[in-house]
Amino acid sequence: MNSRSREELREESSGIRFDVAIIGAGINGASLYHELCGRGYRVLLLDKGDFACGTSQASAMMVWGGLLYLRNFDIKAVVEFSLSRDRMIERLDGRVRKQSFRYIPDSKGRNRWMTLSAFYLYWILSSLRREQPSLQRSFPESNLINRAAHNLGGILFEEGMLNSSDCRFVLDWITKHSCEGQVALNHTSVEDGAFSKQDKCWRLDLRDQLTGEESHARAACVVNCAGVWADRVNGQFGIESPYKHAFSKGVFAGIKKATGHEVPLIFELGELDDTYLCLPWGPVSLLGPTETAVATPEEGFAPEKEDVEYLLHHANRRLSTPVESFDITMLRTGIRPLVVERDYEADVYPLDLSRRFQLVADEAKPWFSTYGGKITGCARFARKVVDALARRVGDAKRNGNHANGALGQVERESFPGMPEPVPSIDWCVRNEACCTLDDYLRRRTNISQWTSREGLGEDNEHLPEIKRLAKRLYPGQATKANRAVRDYVNRVEQTFDRLTGRQLQRNGTAKNSHPGDTRRQTSGDPVAGRGQSLADSDGGR
Repeated sequence: MNSRSREELREESSGIRFDVAIIGAGINGASLYHELCGRGYRVLLLDKGDFACGTSQASAMMVWGGLLYLRNFDIKAVVEFSLSRDRMIERLDGRVRKQSFRYIPDSKGRNRWMTLSAFYLYWILSSLRREQPSLQRSFPESNLINRAAHNLGGILFEEGMLNSSDCRFVLDWITKHSCEGQVALNHTSVEDGAFSKQDKCWRLDLRDQLTGEESHARAACVVNCAGVWADRVNGQFGIESPYKHAFSKGVFAGIKKATGHEVPLIFELGELDDTYLCLPWGPVSLLGPTETAVATPEEGFAPEKEDVEYLLHHANRRLSTPVESFDITMLRTGIRPLVVERDYEADVYPLDLSRRFQLVADEAKPWFSTYGGKITGCARFARKVVDALARRVGDAKRNGNHANGALGQVERESFPGMPEPVPSIDWCVRNEACCTLDDYLRRRTNISQWTSREGLGEDNEHLPEIKRLAKRLYPGQATKANRAVRDYVNRVEQTFDRLTGRQLQRNGTAKNSHPGDTRRQTSGDPVAGRGQSLADSDGGR
């Protein structure tokens, strides 16, 4: 991507017949783009929003080995995910690291020795490559735990973890490529298109979502990596599939990290294999996630009051220090695309649905549809898709790896409340296609995740700095910069402030007390909206 402007890239995309066009730049689309570029294909990557703006920006950043599948004795899946995890740790040095976790049994849950045995089986199935599980009566984080609910010690085991953030992880797959014929366009939608049998090529009609400008692109093959929108993209082009997506909303809340909290805690809830994460990440700890079935992606994009109540309820049952809504620093929400058969209509708890991915090739046209997928399996997913593409459309016409590597020295600057300097907005605009305040505050940096009220500060004390960022984002366009700031502030006030009770506080109303045992009801289940399984704690992916 490098320093070529979006206008230059759009012009370039109109003059090239690409080997492959990828629709969707989440973790699946980004890793596939990286693999195709590395094998010498001409590739066009498109996303109607920003890179990593959907499910891929709302994970727990765990790289896990498939513990979930032990519930159903799916040994093959455990082995496959464990191998993928270990390969990512070994081959993506600096981006993925080993990470110890502590599993905290519920005092009324399973027998602790039975639980420890399950972790030993998990360790054996991963070929003993990770740290051996161990039961510990006491450990440094003991003071953080409510011993009334968890008095059985903790099981230490090892998984993988992203080194920075899920958004940065996605961007790293994309930004290493800047050769001719390797084009990544964010904020670009596919409005229409058709396949020409005569030219053996797809024509895609594109629209820049920021400027309204229209353009066209051609590609020999299309891969649908649109995630939760995959079914709609297929419908738009008349593509049929034996699969579809069911949707599950996952919400995390962030609070200030407690002193001494360095190892992630996984609390057993004692309810149908559910767990609750307390995950240290920079200066915050992530609490959650929820797991709530939703009918459409739009239904689950924003957190609701019930989600916050659920997260606070379990925080106050599991942690030794009370947590109130005013302690919440940020909220992050994602929709999990879960693979089901086309005729699937069952009403079941989403945790019971598969997190594996499926690849479907259209019989009549060079079109591939992808379903599901997770951070852990992204590299394996990419290799599988490229192998299928090679069988269908042939090997790349060019040879060699065309990855350019790092973009050079990153320019950094300070932001109030951040523990260290972040990439400057000017550098992100030049090198990473940063176009909006959300692009910068949420996905190029962790400003909106690590500072209060999504970057604004407790009393809007950071607003002047955000105004300065907007002026640099839109130089010489004062009206546009002011509108961007106003829209951002309004969104924070209408969502975050409303859900955490800060609107009342800012209006001079007393703080609300934290909720009691309020729980979200889904599918008639009295514990619906439950925390996600330990083994599937990629959050709202």
